Amino acid sequence: MATRAEKYAAKLSGDNRKRLYDAQKDFMVKQEAAATQELEKIEIEVKNFAQGEPIVYLPYYIIFAKEICKKRNKFKGLTLLNEIIILETKWESRGLNGVLLDKIKTYYVQPYAYIHPFRLDVSLLDGPNVLF
Repeated sequence: MATRAEKYAAKLSGDNRKRLYDAQKDFMVKQEAAATQELEKIEIEVKNFAQGEPIVYLPYYIIFAKEICKKRNKFKGLTLLNEIIILETKWESRGLNGVLLDKIKTYYVQPYAYIHPFRLDVSLLDGPNVLF
């Protein structure tokens, strides 16, 4: 009976690794090609949205759009909207244009574009109309 170390060494042998890699190679290439096409499409769309913005910020708008797509694949409904609001706040606080971020958000999350979760603006409670 082979020891655990011997089994592990056999598993890592070059011939065995090559056989496993060759069996999965076509599927991996197909998956990578599809993902790359999707990312390229996002970059082109964001570049069209960001015309007129300083070129220095362009990669950050692209990253924002990719983050939205990643969240869109992971979450749905109100949870998705809350996650996107967090992303939007993060990138707006880093100096990106809020109007452009909103355009990108609306483009990638169309079914939820008109659903706005409740957000209390504390500044509304300041001033002469304070609730007692």
